[in-house]
Amino acid sequence: MPARERPTEMRFVGTSSGQGGCPTLWVTDRGTLVVQGTTVTDEHALDAMRSRGNGLPDHESAVEIPAELMPFVDVEALQRLAFADEDRPHFTVDPDAVARIPEVRR
Repeated sequence: MPARERPTEMRFVGTSSGQGGCPTLWVTDRGTLVVQGTTVTDEHALDAMRSRGNGLPDHESAVEIPAELMPFVDVEALQRLAFADEDRPHFTVDPDAVARIPEVRR
């Protein structure tokens, strides 16, 4: 019998919901983010995700993240975590997508 995995500890980070529902951002003790939000069900969007790389495996799903949730992300902490060891996966950022990101106006 395989060893039972320890439950993941999650800490609430923030929400842009006025009623305490979704969207909500959580951080885990494994150094990952968990987003509670609307499940992507649009077939066109899912087909686009399935067509790239290894697609969208059965054990994965997609959640749409509203931009209003992003201020809760501690980018500096994520960068330290992402570059903490060599075993972390390499992430590819689409330069065309970055060019389309509008400037944040404060």
